Amino acid sequence: MRFCIFLLVAGLLDAVLTHFGIASGFVTEGNPVMKVVISKSWSYFYLIKISLPLLLLGLFYLRPLKGWTKALLLSTCVLYFSVLVIHAAWIFLYMNTSY
Repeated sequence: MRFCIFLLVAGLLDAVLTHFGIASGFVTEGNPVMKVVISKSWSYFYLIKISLPLLLLGLFYLRPLKGWTKALLLSTCVLYFSVLVIHAAWIFLYMNTSY
């Protein structure tokens, strides 16, 4: 359950930071699928970033994750944490170059 909530929070944070980075012209979207979604509408981008973790939370309530599915969820959390670390790095670089 904690991992699902982490994914929801991390997804929202990732979405907001990605929007800020792209709007400021400091970064570009690295995920080709999300790049297409963003080109259609930021609303779709946010909808995906919010609905997928919420769907996972719903599935968790229906059937708690065990075994390999829990391992996959943990791996996804580690990858998302890595993405947030990359966001922190470019925010730090952006703030140091904007003076």
